[in-house]
Amino acid sequence: MKTIEIEITDDKALKLLLDMEEMHLIKVLRNRRPLSELRKQIKSPMTNQEIDSQLNTLRNEWKRDI
Repeated sequence: MKTIEIEITDDKALKLLLDMEEMHLIKVLRNRRPLSELRKQIKSPMTNQEIDSQLNTLRNEWKRDI
């Protein structure tokens, strides 16, 4: 299988693609964005080390006896 990105310029083309999806010829992937693009939109970006540190802190909270 191959993945390609296309730009829809007419609603008729979208209808054709959706019809092809119903016939199991293609699979329509909607609004795929690479992770790097999403990270740029975060107001206060974190480094991988900061993310790991925060995850470890959160995980350790679950291990506590209450």
